[in-house]
Amino acid sequence: MRFDQFLKEICPSQDLEWRKYRRRAARHGIERRMSELNLKDYAAYLQLLQTDPEEAVGLADRMRITVSRFFRERERWDLLARTVLPALLEDNGAQQPLRLWSVGCCGGEEPYTLALIWLGTLSARYSGHALEILATDIDLPSLERARNAVYEAGSIREVPKALRRRYFHRSGQRWQLAEEAAGLVRFTRHNLMSDPLPQGMDLVCCRYLAFTYYRGRRRLLAARRLWQALRPGGALMIGRKEDLEPASELFAPWPGVEGVFRKQPDNLAGSGLDRRLGDDIGKGNAA
Repeated sequence: MRFDQFLKEICPSQDLEWRKYRRRAARHGIERRMSELNLKDYAAYLQLLQTDPEEAVGLADRMRITVSRFFRERERWDLLARTVLPALLEDNGAQQPLRLWSVGCCGGEEPYTLALIWLGTLSARYSGHALEILATDIDLPSLERARNAVYEAGSIREVPKALRRRYFHRSGQRWQLAEEAAGLVRFTRHNLMSDPLPQGMDLVCCRYLAFTYYRGRRRLLAARRLWQALRPGGALMIGRKEDLEPASELFAPWPGVEGVFRKQPDNLAGSGLDRRLGDDIGKGNAA
């Protein structure tokens, strides 16, 4: 059995988009697990997954693909800095910190992009406001890389030149992010689908994770959990190649900003979706 055939067989039953996992990182993750279990081929692992629900629960995490860079799709970040974040700050007032959550943060490029936007664009104008950036991932090696904050040149190629000069310095053949920016982000291990959720977030960035790799019920549950983590009127940011279907009723498009959505209130968020998800929506939503 080839890897593609393995994906075609197992992914639909787990509400995963099998074509999105046709990458080396996903294959290596599966092969590492097969080695741990002393299984000789994909067919043997497929049989285990089909008969062991506990093993199947962890499949998506084992195929985790960790690819990112600073200011990925830069025009989205420019609009976020000019319109969305100032609006969220104005909503909050100076009494509440601006609370941002990067879900599936990989090597830290996305949450550190938020930190650079704050330092380069917003901090002087909103000097009376506090900032909290939470960055989470299921993959411990990715979190370790993120905390080290050292990057290849390709990872920072979209960083605006002024920010690159001020907040990065050479470390051998790579680039070290300045502590002034790195210190703004708190990293922790977290599983979006099962762990307790943070609460009261102003902005959640969930790009190229749930709305790329998940489908069906899994995507619905992920979207509902992101909705739960946001404060009333908070914003969700997704990637350029993504859409919210089939959970678009939870969010309204942010005017003039493609890929950013505002949380819909309870009475508009779709009781039908709640019924489809049943008891799952109540799990893990404690602070």
